[in-house]
Amino acid sequence: MKSYPSKSRRSDAPKKEKPRFSKREEERRLPPTLNSMIELLRRSEIKLNKEQIHQLWSYHNLLRARNTDQELTRIIGFEPIIIKHYVDCMIVGKFLAIPSPIVDVGTGAGFPGIPLKIRYPHLKITLAEPRPKRIAFLKEVIHTLKLKNVDVFEHKVVSRSFKTPMKAVITRAVETIDKTMLRTSGCLEVGGKLIFLKGPAVDPEISEVRKRFGQYFRLTLDKRYELPHTGHSRRLVIYEKLKDFELTKNVEEHTDFETESN
Repeated sequence: MKSYPSKSRRSDAPKKEKPRFSKREEERRLPPTLNSMIELLRRSEIKLNKEQIHQLWSYHNLLRARNTDQELTRIIGFEPIIIKHYVDCMIVGKFLAIPSPIVDVGTGAGFPGIPLKIRYPHLKITLAEPRPKRIAFLKEVIHTLKLKNVDVFEHKVVSRSFKTPMKAVITRAVETIDKTMLRTSGCLEVGGKLIFLKGPAVDPEISEVRKRFGQYFRLTLDKRYELPHTGHSRRLVIYEKLKDFELTKNVEEHTDFETESN
């Protein structure tokens, strides 16, 4: 009679580990150096002068040094940080002129505000972040990089807490669009822009905004794009504020920032 190995004996066999990177990926990976960062920016058509490159590299080194518990960012690989943080933030300037003054809501470790300030030094930016460790990090970055016209709002942005007039609000991977519209209703001027850096699956949020806030906000841009040479799909969604509105209840008071990719 033909015998077969038992299931338990088969399961005891050591599993062959899959390589973390393919041979082609290993060959493409760059060492974590300044020159490698410059090369990755070049591939993404991000042009910076020497001072800006120095600022970005200083920011990168601070981020790595202070991120010992990954509370600043869960993305820790060299190339992923360059592409998914710095390029992802700075590339939006390819699609629109960034208004100023602008508030970065739920900035976390400074995304997208710090990379945008480095690339567009004329911007006047408020970085809104309520978490103490990230606040301390942002202040250190501002001091180390000698950034001008950059403030830190050390609280959660809601309609009653932040009333400084702004021409634009920008946010990346923080919450749904409608919640940001509510929490920034006290600061965004009529005619101002709401700029959302999103993933591709944002259609339900756009539909919800159309139903709830169609008379207050107009969709002016819905741009699908990929981060160069990566296949990472992104979506830039921009609204213009048409008129002010009164909140019937402060629902935005009960929302917490929980970034998706910072």
